[in-house]
Amino acid sequence: MIGSQRGALCPVPVFVLGVGGVGAALVRQIVEGRGSAAARAGCRFEVVGLADRRGALLAPDGLADADLLAQLAAKQRGEPVGVPWDGTPGAAIARVGELVGCGHRQGILVDTTAAAGLEPLLDRALDLGWALALANKKALAGPWATARRYFHHPRVRHESTVGGGQPVIATMRTLVDTGDPPREVSGELSGTLGFLCNRLEEGVAFSSAVREAAARGFTEPDPREDLGGRDVVRKLLILGRLAGWEMEEGDVEVERLVPPALDALPVREFLEALVDLDGPMAARAAGARNAGARLRYVARAAAGRGRAGLEAVPVASPLAGLKHVALRTARYDDEPLVIGGKGAGVEMTAAGVLADLFSLAREVVR
Repeated sequence: MIGSQRGALCPVPVFVLGVGGVGAALVRQIVEGRGSAAARAGCRFEVVGLADRRGALLAPDGLADADLLAQLAAKQRGEPVGVPWDGTPGAAIARVGELVGCGHRQGILVDTTAAAGLEPLLDRALDLGWALALANKKALAGPWATARRYFHHPRVRHESTVGGGQPVIATMRTLVDTGDPPREVSGELSGTLGFLCNRLEEGVAFSSAVREAAARGFTEPDPREDLGGRDVVRKLLILGRLAGWEMEEGDVEVERLVPPALDALPVREFLEALVDLDGPMAARAAGARNAGARLRYVARAAAGRGRAGLEAVPVASPLAGLKHVALRTARYDDEPLVIGGKGAGVEMTAAGVLADLFSLAREVVR
């Protein structure tokens, strides 16, 4: 049982890794939602740790709301969180161990980072009886031998890894739990690539659209992470594995929107070189438009195999709307179950993580 009773409320210790956009939004939502947490779940989320790559702050009794907001303000000014540290998984494991030594035998570790290699920390937290709320996809999309532990684990939630604030993962879990696992999943799983497709449709040159997306913070610092389809593949692996397929990265055929020859260039030179792709990408957008369709970067998986790439999608298809994930099952055979609506953005993603905290508080704390 996570936490222990304190008066009418059950305190739930929470350690947040990553205090950037999503992590900061999550902390603010925790502070602003104190009343609803007490009324709806009978709990109080006590933030006992904050950490980013530069610093970590432990507060075994929980940080006061004013102190939490002060830390977020300091982060915005470019200051490290708490005490400087090396930010490695080993250092984070030590911090979790310290919290356990302070009497927090159980809590919730939240990962809102984009860091790779955190599996030892996640495993250690589970071994100590902690729960996990993950916005970071990398452990879930890693080799199945190490990722399998996190799927269908009673103390692991990861709603925000696919669809941001959309209830894609929760819906998948319900289908699987009720004996109706998806036979096919499909969707446009990248807001960044969706933005680029929209701009192409509007007649904007591909290179200009990529530079615009980068300037507006829609892409990773290196846009090749998005344009190479890596993030989409991770999401498709998560959905496929939830459906029951032990998929590996090699089971997904992925269309890169940039040639491998550009991989070695510095980011600035890479962006300049994209002008050579303006003509071919404009032709693909025009081809889709002339066929009465829309150009979309669609991911699909069935029977343990997947594909991610550009498609000319019929205008009447839910996938033409950019914000839908379709699940076809035995019960939803003639017409797929479609999940749609706004999901992208730090606030929506943070809300998905907060929903995971409530789920764990209700189902694991009790």
